[in-house]
Amino acid sequence: MTPLILIIDDSVCVRKILETTLRRANYATMGFADGYTALRWLASEEAGIPALILLDLTMPKMDGYSVLRHLRKRPATARTPIVMLSGRSGLVDRLKGRLAGACVYLTKPFRQQTILEVVRAQLDQTNNGDGNCGSGTTGLRPTVALPRAAVRPITLRRMEG
Repeated sequence: MTPLILIIDDSVCVRKILETTLRRANYATMGFADGYTALRWLASEEAGIPALILLDLTMPKMDGYSVLRHLRKRPATARTPIVMLSGRSGLVDRLKGRLAGACVYLTKPFRQQTILEVVRAQLDQTNNGDGNCGSGTTGLRPTVALPRAAVRPITLRRMEG
């Protein structure tokens, strides 16, 4: 059976690029312009269970973080790999995405090859039983590598008073 990949992004151009790239690689895709419409479709009877979800961060009606939290609460998508796509490349945005339950955080613009590599890796992890990124807390590979000089030990002291 061909894996179904949901693409939730308000940019028609980004959705088209992702759909074309994934369909050429023999994946089934379903695109949505906003999270609200995607969540309504997932709640419908005709909805399939996606193998993976590509989710934009900045969208109308409902931002990607909210959509992600809703997806993680639903039993059918609680453990589905979710790749967050965003034009924001800051450390705080990456951490918020990971803490909300995203398996991977990619910044736009992205290379089509990168998308395919990430999709294959996430689906392989899921198929091998290694995919536990849906928990939102453990088993996540870091997406941000900090330079060694940026990591400093923290000393905690008890405050008297």
